[in-house]
Amino acid sequence: MIVRGVKLRAVTERGDFGFAYTFAPTLTIIRGSNSSGKSTLFNSLLYGMGMEEIIGGKGERSLPYAVKDYIEFENTKIHIAASEVFLELENAAGRIVTLRRSIRDSTKDSKLIEIYESANLSQGQELGAGMATYLHDAGGAQRREGFHRFLETFLGLSLPQVPTTSSSECKLYLQTVFAALAVEQKRGWTDYIANIPFFGIRDARTRVVEYLLGLNVFETNAARNRLNAESMEIDAEWRKTVGDLQREIAARGAIIEGVPAGPSALFDRSTAQLKRMSGKFSITLADYIAALRDEYDQLRARAEQVNRASGEDALKEIDKTSTELQELSLLYERSTAALGVQKASANEYEKLLSEAQEDLERNKTAAKLRELGARHEVELATGRCPTCHQPVEDTLLRESITGPQMDLAMNIGYLESQTRMLRRQINGLREGIGDLELRVVDLSTRLAAKHDHLNALRGDMSSGASESKAVVRRQVQIEIEVEGLEKLPERVGEILSKLDALAKRLAANQAARKGLPKSAYTSEDDGRVALFEKMFRANAGSFGYESAPIQDIEISRDALVPCLSQLELREIRTDIKSDSSASDFVRLIWSYLLALHQTSSHQSAPGNHPGILLLDEPGQHSMAVDSQHALLQHLAGEAKLQSIVAASFDESEEVFQQATIGVKHKLIQWDGKLMRPL
Repeated sequence: MIVRGVKLRAVTERGDFGFAYTFAPTLTIIRGSNSSGKSTLFNSLLYGMGMEEIIGGKGERSLPYAVKDYIEFENTKIHIAASEVFLELENAAGRIVTLRRSIRDSTKDSKLIEIYESANLSQGQELGAGMATYLHDAGGAQRREGFHRFLETFLGLSLPQVPTTSSSECKLYLQTVFAALAVEQKRGWTDYIANIPFFGIRDARTRVVEYLLGLNVFETNAARNRLNAESMEIDAEWRKTVGDLQREIAARGAIIEGVPAGPSALFDRSTAQLKRMSGKFSITLADYIAALRDEYDQLRARAEQVNRASGEDALKEIDKTSTELQELSLLYERSTAALGVQKASANEYEKLLSEAQEDLERNKTAAKLRELGARHEVELATGRCPTCHQPVEDTLLRESITGPQMDLAMNIGYLESQTRMLRRQINGLREGIGDLELRVVDLSTRLAAKHDHLNALRGDMSSGASESKAVVRRQVQIEIEVEGLEKLPERVGEILSKLDALAKRLAANQAARKGLPKSAYTSEDDGRVALFEKMFRANAGSFGYESAPIQDIEISRDALVPCLSQLELREIRTDIKSDSSASDFVRLIWSYLLALHQTSSHQSAPGNHPGILLLDEPGQHSMAVDSQHALLQHLAGEAKLQSIVAASFDESEEVFQQATIGVKHKLIQWDGKLMRPL
């Protein structure tokens, strides 16, 4: 992207005020004294392209009073009635557009940006018909009418989805990417990529660097996220299907073997076997149905042999049935009692597991704090009092405890083994609970049938019926049960087909997961990061960085920032090895931002850098003029990079001449204040 020109027009009672400038496609230097309006021009550029969130706000509130309230001119305050900014952009395909955005206007909101297919500022073309877009409202980055969606398309970018702190995903918004392309003066030089607007993106700085370098991590993560989502979907669907299966067979007092509770790619429906509980044991469904039919035949033969049962036979049958009923009642009571005990035990173990996990987290946190303290040589973290340098015990009860005490590492190991044991106990109890629940259902069904049979026998005894009601009732029960059990395999077969399809999906999911890179970055990504590291080191050496040996600096593969001895290089005012002066830290930021473009534009590893850098007062903290000269030389030497640098050069002509000697650039400067009659 190239910013071709900018114009700000403020309507006042004394005519139009403002400024209008065009920029070189390579290096443009905006030179002016302090309070002359350099930052006003710089911030107007960001505002014109909808990136004022980098400055620290949204809308016209991010701009100074001089472009929206009043202008100080010839010792007079001139109030502004209306103001607007125009910005002319060119993309890599040569398409030129002019953006128009109001700052103060009674009819147009600052959320509106009008887009014209015209080179209005550089070539004086008529604006013509414009296209209205909006920003800072929902859909501005997704909908066709959204400005940031337009700008993303105009720049030829395709912003990926990234994880958020709320465990969901969102777009890597263009404003976050521009935080690595534009550095404002006040807070911009406090981090490698500062002032990233908050969108809830997890590790936003790292995501921006990964995108600019063109790493494949987004495609890998997207594929992994899709597989994870599919895996969760398979798991949920599997458990729901198994639940449907259990309800279907439990109503018939049946059980099924060979069907795991959770999804398994090894599931084979041919090994699944339907069984029916018969007392304490289970038998195959076919054997159980055969037993019922035998009983039915015996009842029919019995009915044919005796038209009317004798009183003695009836009493014997009642006694036998009563005994069986008592046995079933006892088994039912024992099973329900055992089920209650198992559930109570499971709940108790889950409480213990929760407490153990909480203790484990506390111990891990304490160990982490101690490790960090020891790394920074905090004496208390190494077991010594920082005042008297005497050994400090881990316990406050040293005098009352005589035996050996476990340290943090031993505590963590013990608690981890405890949690593993408790999980095994809970899993075992849950399996037992499932078996007991099936047994209780079976006993409940049999108990109800036996009650009906006993009541029928007693009715036979009292009425003296010629045909036994008990026999007929039992025959009807058998007919209904057999009919239901014979239909069960067909229904179960349909459910098993669903599980079989889910198992095949899971196998394909696992195969695709194995094909993904084991680490976050592919070998190609590692090569790009290595090139980025090489470019960064070369830049740091050119800019005169001296706070640490440059050859020892590495780009962290976790956060993608410069590190020394695994610590992020910053301006840390301590005596640790990574100490860096304020000006040296700014040199690191220069090196970092420039290396992002150099790596992205390298032919061996093309990335997504838009090819523009906007730097406001890069010569922070009394930066040596030689370093500033080296920076401007590098910027001017990057053929694919447009750089716009606003600087005061210590308000010294000599410093400016030294910093720009031999540097090809376009110079923008003015006398007095930036805002003047147009």
